[in-house]
Order: sequence, then structure tokens, then C-alpha cells
Amino acid sequence: MSLTTIKKSNLASDLIILKGKLESEGITCYLKNEFTTQLMHYVPTCEVELQVSNSDLERVEEIMSTMQD
Repeated sequence: MSLTTIKKSNLASDLIILKGKLESEGITCYLKNEFTTQLMHYVPTCEVELQVSNSDLERVEEIMSTMQD
């Protein structure tokens, strides 16, 4: 399974709402670097990445566009 990053942040908490919304729609999400950023929060280049499967990208884009409206 190939994953694509759809959003990045220095704090995992910034991605929690979007992750919850996507999961409620049946889309599996992963937080890459979640624990690394907790341990190394003082390194500004360390980012958490919200990732989804490439097969879910079209649906994710639709959901994200409705959230911005």
C-alpha cells in the first residue's frame, strides 16, 4: 500500500480534527513522525505528516473541500 501525505504540521494536535473526520468517513489515516516530534519538539524541521492510502486520495480531497466551505 502506497501512502500520500495530505497535510503537515509541527504539532500532531493540529491534525487530529482532520484525522477524526476522515476516519469517521471510513478512511484509514496514519500520523508519520508523531512520536518523533513529541520527543524532539525543539527541532523546527521535524513535522508530523497525516497520510492516507493513494486509493483514498480522491475521496479525501472531496471531504477536505467540504470542510473548507
